[in-house]
Amino acid sequence: MDWKRFESDSFYSQVLTYWYDEWKSISEEVKNGMIGINIVNIRVVLLDIINEYELNQFENENNRKVYIKLIDTIISKKYISFLREELLILKEKLEKKEKTAVYVISKELSSQISKQSFAHILFEELYSILEKKSFQKKDRLKVKELTKEIIVELVTSGMGVEDVKNIISEVFETYFIHEGEIYISYKGIPENLQTEVEKKDYIDSLSIQHRLDFFREQILSDENDYVFIYPIWGMVTFPKSNDTSIFGCQLYMPDVEKMLEEDVPFDETFDTSHIEEQSKDIDPKDRYKYQSRCNAKILVTSTSLKSAAKIAESKFMNLLNSLNFYYAHEYHEFFWDGQYIGKKVNDSNGSFGTLFGSRDDKQIRRNISRSNPIFLSDKKYENIKKVSTVIQELEKRELFYEANTILGVFDIFSKAQWQNEENKLLNYWIAVESLANISKKDSESKFLFVKETISNMYFLWEQYRPLRNLFRLTDIYSRSFYEKDHTINIPGDFLQNVGILKSRSEDVVVSLKDFYDRMEELKEYTTKENFLDEIEDTITFYNNNKEALKRLREKRNEVKLTVDYIYKCRNQIVHNGYVDKNLVPYLVNFAEAYANSLMNRVLEVYSNGHYNLQNYFIKEMYEGDLLEKKLSTSIPYKIDLGN
Repeated sequence: MDWKRFESDSFYSQVLTYWYDEWKSISEEVKNGMIGINIVNIRVVLLDIINEYELNQFENENNRKVYIKLIDTIISKKYISFLREELLILKEKLEKKEKTAVYVISKELSSQISKQSFAHILFEELYSILEKKSFQKKDRLKVKELTKEIIVELVTSGMGVEDVKNIISEVFETYFIHEGEIYISYKGIPENLQTEVEKKDYIDSLSIQHRLDFFREQILSDENDYVFIYPIWGMVTFPKSNDTSIFGCQLYMPDVEKMLEEDVPFDETFDTSHIEEQSKDIDPKDRYKYQSRCNAKILVTSTSLKSAAKIAESKFMNLLNSLNFYYAHEYHEFFWDGQYIGKKVNDSNGSFGTLFGSRDDKQIRRNISRSNPIFLSDKKYENIKKVSTVIQELEKRELFYEANTILGVFDIFSKAQWQNEENKLLNYWIAVESLANISKKDSESKFLFVKETISNMYFLWEQYRPLRNLFRLTDIYSRSFYEKDHTINIPGDFLQNVGILKSRSEDVVVSLKDFYDRMEELKEYTTKENFLDEIEDTITFYNNNKEALKRLREKRNEVKLTVDYIYKCRNQIVHNGYVDKNLVPYLVNFAEAYANSLMNRVLEVYSNGHYNLQNYFIKEMYEGDLLEKKLSTSIPYKIDLGN
């Protein structure tokens, strides 16, 4: 982001640019599932409780305990302080197992907050910090906290995370001129401005405060109507009554009638003949075979295009699945190739759609993989060889159940990527439980083993995370993208000596010891506040046992609560099919990460020649207890980074 054009604005400040960077960074963390249980907010908890009562009558005792923990976490947040007394009563009723009272209160509170825009409440508090231009560390921490809360609120309200991430960019967009032509990139242009020159002049007149007013409009969860059109390949139909719909889908013949206006630049027959002609000749008489003869029109109301697309696809897949259940047979199926088109209702520029024919993700990935093969380096070969050796050794020892479990988990990971989000969540949990079966003591429950073991693994890993994060951030800030950022000037010899340049090579493993020994030196090479904060926080972590122990315990508790929540959602899917669809993709990220972590640990133990997993995980729990004891003393604890 080039801030030069804004520097003369009276509202411009360091805290503004800091907020911009944090919005981008935190959005990416949310997208990648890196903020843990923080993705669950009060809206989600109340809806969960309501559905738990309506569908299960609180049969699962663990779920009730999860809700109590979540309310404990949420109740201290300032933006819902007006509900504090009500939430305390709800928590009390949960603790006393007064099911009907919990249900009634949750419905009342959910209705009460349904029209609340928490994002606006949070932004007003954030705006006051931006207005004051205060930039002390406490202000930066508050900006970070408020930004995360706003993003979570928008995402859990149904806005796509990419849309959320892009809001901040769109607010500060302008225009560019190429060969005398003006190209407008700012989206908040009034409709009465027609010419590009008028639009350019309008953008030039905008102050930062005007742009922040546009930001307020963007985070307002206004609902819009969207029309989606999907082709149903393998079916032909006659025109149906417009009053009739199946699963919210109206069926029609695209070669007979059109559902979108003439100015929408998409073909409602989804003609793929031009793609097929690249590999074979097509008789003009057969062209109809490559055009859809039955479409589904779906009207959706939602807060963003991406969330609308999810809702529309869900309705369409319900229709398609039912058609295949009743009428598909060995030599025929009704299918969708990934194409769709549509339009935002009452928006002259609101058309959208897929291009270039089929969007089969599996086929696209395979085509890319075929064209861009990855080199099987010696390191990659050795890693796969280790797994092969593990399987051979297990079979030699007649540990066939253990060998088949590992191969089964590989199969789950391979297939899960093409499944819907709910099935991914179920299958990653199956992977976790399968690994627990070969790792736990006979007397131990699978769930308890998973919860305690995975949280302990993350507790132990957390001692290295601040250093790894700082190493990664130093790498990012030393790349060409930041070469014009005068607040950062990291010498090349420093990057070389601490292993950052070396780490950019594929398959290279770098010790962090040299970086750890010299991280204090980084303060000399930057005046960038968020980078300095990260450096100072990392140094404090490794010099202050109390601070380190606090963070490690927070991580362990966060992972335990996240495991609880994943298990709760797994049960909901299995027993009644309900789970908050806005939340599932993020839970899938956690479930995949936990399954991956446990799988890698099992393979590592076997690769090191240890075949008693039960004893190994007892030893690892001991290591966690020992680390906690050492950090509880006043004697400075130094992490082991090897030689």
